[in-house]
Amino acid sequence: MANATTSMNEEIHQLMEVLEKPEIRHSLQQLLEKLPEIQETIESVGEVMEFGKSVLKDEKTISRYEDLVSTYNISLDTLSAIVQIIEKMPKLVHILQQLEDVTDFITAVLQDKQTTTYAINNAKESIDPLIENGKKGMGFIKIVQQRAEEKPQNLTVFSMIKWMKDPSVQRLLNYVQATLDILKEKSKGE
Repeated sequence: MANATTSMNEEIHQLMEVLEKPEIRHSLQQLLEKLPEIQETIESVGEVMEFGKSVLKDEKTISRYEDLVSTYNISLDTLSAIVQIIEKMPKLVHILQQLEDVTDFITAVLQDKQTTTYAINNAKESIDPLIENGKKGMGFIKIVQQRAEEKPQNLTVFSMIKWMKDPSVQRLLNYVQATLDILKEKSKGE
């Protein structure tokens, strides 16, 4: 009996030594402060388990879920695809964030009247010369078409030789010759 009392006193003494350490006291204090939170978590887990048990006992619910699952074609391939999608979610989220940033930027630009006016004016300055050149080209083609239809001519070899001496035809033929030379050089290079 005396040995048991001595052993118990030693254990209490060792326990007191452990409790005197500041890090142990601090940990115990934090644990005591978190006890209500831990109790709530344990209670909620218990409620979830009770709900799960009641669902598993309800045959109507189980049969409805079995019917629902059997209507879908869920196979091992489907589950594998779901896992692959979940694995790629970080990349997809990153891409969506970038897309969201771009969308926010475009929305901000579109809502800023000064920026849109500036962009429209710059685009108009770039497009207007192209439109003007297109109109000139179409006008030239119409004039040529109209003149060709009004004054049909009989073409002879001599009239063609006369055309060949015209500077504009010579310039056009130079472009054709340069194009043919470049194409020939490229075909040799390949």
